[in-house]
Amino acid sequence: MQATEHRSTSRVLDILEQLALRKEGMTLTELAQLLRAPKSSLFPIIHTMEQRGFLTSDASSRYRIGPHAYLTGMNYENPVPMHSIIQEKMREIVAQCQETCHLGILAGPDVLYVAKIDSPLPIALRSKVGNRLPAYCTGVGKALIYPLSLAQLRALYPNGLTQYTSNTITDIQQLYLELQEVEKTGFAYEYSEATEGVQCIAVPLKRNNQILASLSICIPSFRSTPEKRGEICQLLKRSQKELELRLEEYQIESSLFII
Repeated sequence: MQATEHRSTSRVLDILEQLALRKEGMTLTELAQLLRAPKSSLFPIIHTMEQRGFLTSDASSRYRIGPHAYLTGMNYENPVPMHSIIQEKMREIVAQCQETCHLGILAGPDVLYVAKIDSPLPIALRSKVGNRLPAYCTGVGKALIYPLSLAQLRALYPNGLTQYTSNTITDIQQLYLELQEVEKTGFAYEYSEATEGVQCIAVPLKRNNQILASLSICIPSFRSTPEKRGEICQLLKRSQKELELRLEEYQIESSLFII
């Protein structure tokens, strides 16, 4: 490291550069050995990078490049970043339905929220970009994992399904049957399975028949009438079609969205 370099900033860049070379990821111990740095000094840096979405880790504590690093890189590759195009469409969705809109990607067994536009109404779901929830108990997550086989679901959740509310699905077989309905209808639903009093409808965003992300609209249960849900489904379907055309146009690499 040169004398003029800032030590902590250099560590962040060193970590990103090393992990970019290793798709299998690295443990904290491996990074510390490679960078010749104490684990005690690397851990808070890595922890912060993971919280901010620039790194992600799996059950074996191997770290990999995270979605925010990819999304940041997209701004360099495209004069009109795809992420900005999606967010503009999300603003249009919120303006029409007055409910909160999320964009999520799959990060291991979880859905990672990479963009959101809040509802202008005083009573609405207040979430945060960078939050992670198990994919099986959210609409936006179900829209990402619905093609998985029963065996793949068991492998994704080897310790079973944790219950977050009284409505959370905790049986893998029941989850699999519900995900098959997503295949048939094109929509993923959540009925207060992650958060009490909140419902969600979501659709996948695909390119070349591969799911890159998912788009959802969250509704407080007391506003979730059949008419409202029908309007939201139509809005999501139109937005899905428009965004998938743009994904084809920009030829976004699938790896930019998949962790």
